Amino acid sequence: MKPALAPSDHTITIPTATTAESSTPTTHTYHLRSLRSTPEEEGHQFHTDIVKWTEFCASVFSYKPNPPPPSYFARHYHNDPRRDPALVRVLIHCPDDSEEDRINGEIVSSVRIFRRTLSTGSSSSSSSARMIEAGGIGEVCTSPNHQRRGLSKILLKDALNIMSTSCKDGGEDDDEDGGMMMSCSLLHASPDFRPVYSKVGGYQSVRSEWSVMSVNTELSNARRNDESDGNNKWCIRHANFPKDAMSLQKLHVEYSEKRFITIARSVQYWEEYVSAELGDTLWVLTKPDDDNGEDDNKIVAWISVRPRGGRYQMREFGV
Repeated sequence: MKPALAPSDHTITIPTATTAESSTPTTHTYHLRSLRSTPEEEGHQFHTDIVKWTEFCASVFSYKPNPPPPSYFARHYHNDPRRDPALVRVLIHCPDDSEEDRINGEIVSSVRIFRRTLSTGSSSSSSSARMIEAGGIGEVCTSPNHQRRGLSKILLKDALNIMSTSCKDGGEDDDEDGGMMMSCSLLHASPDFRPVYSKVGGYQSVRSEWSVMSVNTELSNARRNDESDGNNKWCIRHANFPKDAMSLQKLHVEYSEKRFITIARSVQYWEEYVSAELGDTLWVLTKPDDDNGEDDNKIVAWISVRPRGGRYQMREFGV
C-alpha cells in the first residue's frame, strides 16, 4: 500500500516550570514522527512500531470499565482499507536526544488520522450523492507520566496541518492528481474533551442522543413462508462476507448516502472493515428476487444489534 504522504519528522523541546524543590528549570525532549514503514508491511521495523503503538494505546485507556486490549487497536488499523502508517503520528520520549531514542524510544502520545469519503446527500433520489474527502481523528492519548505538557495539542495541530494538504492514495478511484484534499474533519469525544478540540481545532460539538424503548427480543421464527405462495420465503440471517458486500454497499448508497451526511462505504470497506467491526451482530433480511429466480434471494434490509449493559443496542440499520 502506498503511503498517503510523507509528513515531516522533527524534535520538540518542552521546558517545565520550576518547583519549590528545584529552582532550575528542566526540559523534556520528544521526537514527532509517523509509525515507521517498510516496502513490505510485514517488515520487522514496521511490525515493532505497530505492536508498540497498539500496546501503548491500550495502556492509556486501561482505566475504562471495559478497557480495549491491544488487539482492538490492531484490528482497527489492519482492517481499514485506507490505513496508512504515515497518518499515525506519535511523540517519542528522547531523554538522550539520540538517534536510538528517536527510532526505538518510548511512545508517549498518539493521534491517528482516518481517511474517509463523506457523502453529503443528493438533490434527488435519481442523482448520485455528493462526496468530499474527510479526515477522522482517533486514538488521541498521552501517557499519564507525560500529561499536562500539551503533547496532544501538538499532535492535533500537526494532524490538522496534514489534513489541509493533499493526501494521496494512488488508488483507482482518485482523481488525476492522485488524491483529494481533506476538506473537513470529524471525531467522537466525551464532554470533558470537547473544549480542547474546540479550542485547538475549531471543532463544533453535536450531541448524540439515544432512545430507550421496549422490544420483543424473541424471534419465534427467523424464516417464514409467504402466505400467498409457499415457495416465496423471507429470511433473517447473519451477513455473509464477502458474498453480501456488494448488495450491502448498494443498499447503503440508496438508504444512507443519498439521504444523509454519512461515511461512504465501498465494497472493500464492507468486506474488510465493517464485517470485522460488526461481526456476528450484523443481520440481513432477504426476500426472493423475482428477476433472478426464487433461489436467488435479495437483501432488502440490514441491522446490527448487540447486548449492552443489560439492554440491546441497535448500532445501525438500513432498508
